[in-house]
Amino acid sequence: MAVVSELALDHLGLAVRDLEKARAAFARLGFNLSSRSMHAGSVVPGGPVVPWGSGNHCAMFRRGYFELLGLVDDALPSNVKQMVSTYEGLHIVALACQSADIMQAELAARGVAAAKPITLERDAAFGASDEDVRRARFRNVYLDSHDYPDARFIVIEHDTREVLWQQHLMLHPNGAEELRSTYLVTNDVDSALKRLALVMGPPVSQNDAYRFAMAHGSIWVMTEATMRAVSPVANGHPVNRVGAACIGVRSLPDLKAHLDRNDVPFVAGASLDSDDSIWVAPTEASHSILVFVQTA
Repeated sequence: MAVVSELALDHLGLAVRDLEKARAAFARLGFNLSSRSMHAGSVVPGGPVVPWGSGNHCAMFRRGYFELLGLVDDALPSNVKQMVSTYEGLHIVALACQSADIMQAELAARGVAAAKPITLERDAAFGASDEDVRRARFRNVYLDSHDYPDARFIVIEHDTREVLWQQHLMLHPNGAEELRSTYLVTNDVDSALKRLALVMGPPVSQNDAYRFAMAHGSIWVMTEATMRAVSPVANGHPVNRVGAACIGVRSLPDLKAHLDRNDVPFVAGASLDSDDSIWVAPTEASHSILVFVQTA
């Protein structure tokens, strides 16, 4: 089976009830976040685009990004409602593609349960001083949540990349440059590997974990026991199905200095992505485990 080489790790989504609290936590960690943007989208494939009750802040990187999602209006539709009713934490794993239509057809031919593309839009502040507003547009293919319970998987086509990847938003005090990987936790590794291989091709094993490599970024799959053994900050915290996000920074010493200045506790140690890593616990990262590695 040929690998779907077009796919890349696009972004991860952290779903929370208190969006402002999460924004403040990530600003303290040194992320330069975009201004709040409210979602809109079609409720069914081909339906009209309507306002949704969720908003976000994004940390944009040279490659990929990290999204904070929160409920703002319970009366309006939003995918965030179901997420936070299960747990607050990392849920969304989005894979970038060039064409949502072509990729959906290809995935369906492989036996992957994937819905027809849905159009989503949101107004985003534009310019170094938020002096303008531009419409960001996406086309999302959602993998069936029953067949793919390991995360909220999205295959995304960006129609307005220039609206999101603005140069000033990619300058972070903590030196963040890329979304490197994510760690998925499952009780049935064999089943998860078979499902995900249909999407990303065969994985490679490493230290009781399995790595799916893409055009950029990777997805690790492991048991909870392996996740707790790998992460020095997991003990005492629940481990969710999307267990951690790995972010590449320009300089680990500079990151350590920034965290020290802001009194953010961290643990240095190895990770699946690097022998030299920095771990931040969910108490400091709004229900998510973060691991930082150096890009250079």
